[in-house]
Amino acid sequence: MPKRRVKRVSWERESESMVVTPSMARRIRRRHIAAAPEALADYRSAQSPEEQFYTLPRAALAAYDLSQFEDAESLASQALERAQAFEDNWNYANAIHTGHTVLGLLALHGGNQVAAIAELRASGAVRGSPQLASFGPSMRLAKALLLQGASAEVLEYLGQCRKFWEHGSEWLRIREQKIRRGAVPNFFMHSYL
Repeated sequence: MPKRRVKRVSWERESESMVVTPSMARRIRRRHIAAAPEALADYRSAQSPEEQFYTLPRAALAAYDLSQFEDAESLASQALERAQAFEDNWNYANAIHTGHTVLGLLALHGGNQVAAIAELRASGAVRGSPQLASFGPSMRLAKALLLQGASAEVLEYLGQCRKFWEHGSEWLRIREQKIRRGAVPNFFMHSYL
């Protein structure tokens, strides 16, 4: 009896083919908002400069999710500034990546696509970290820019991510293909940050 070939579908392809409905998008947003107060509390309770450095990026994103835009800008800027004192720390690239992501989201919220693109490039110009190499980078700003037609810039960002996201080559390949076809990837698995 001949062997039957089983078509193997990758987890990456399967999740990227999922349609994110408006209801799902609202649930994701609600989860971000629900987690935000804890992230801000962690920052406020941080005792040392190092603890503050660890909590700043997540706090900046939390403030953004709560529409506390001035606080988000201040916290993101602080994350970038304080990162300079922790260049050899495992969290350095996370702080740079997230700080620029938040500033880019804020720029886009304010209608400044040029500044948002510059922040996207800066968020991708990191050397990597244990988290970025495994879990991957945030795609929130990339998706927002794609929805405004900045496909060339997002493709450039995905190319930057290829340098540090060791486990993300399949995600990146699938998303690059979708963008080149004129589609917007759902980025479902990387919209958490």
